[in-house]
Amino acid sequence: MSKTNVWLRLMLVAFVANGLGPFGLKILTERGLAAYQQQYLLFWYLGGFIFAMAALLVSRDGVNLREVLLGAAMGGCSLAGQSFTAMALSRGVPGHIAFPLTTGGSLFLVAAAGLLLFKERIGPYGFCGVVLGIASLVMLSVA
Repeated sequence: MSKTNVWLRLMLVAFVANGLGPFGLKILTERGLAAYQQQYLLFWYLGGFIFAMAALLVSRDGVNLREVLLGAAMGGCSLAGQSFTAMALSRGVPGHIAFPLTTGGSLFLVAAAGLLLFKERIGPYGFCGVVLGIASLVMLSVA
């Protein structure tokens, strides 16, 4: 299997799994189980780590320290974001407010980092993507 096919399959898994973590937090809150949100997140991220290790072993590619540190930083930031979302939900912030704010905040930070830190230029398709992302968050919040 080519590296492109492997990458596409892993991105598909990431795309599908991306919303499952926050969805589980909402279910726990709605069922009165908000006290278990930290355990849920622990096992969610542990499962992701195990999946990543399995993918690494299957690929037989090595990793360097920079990749490990970057992955750990990204995972830590993700865990912090999910923890704060869980905290907001457990304190009564409605999901239609909490989720668009966290998603919109991520969208804004990634776009700003690309522009300011990496001097990326946003072409017409990228601009349309950012505008559509923001519009969808607004529509989800209002609906």
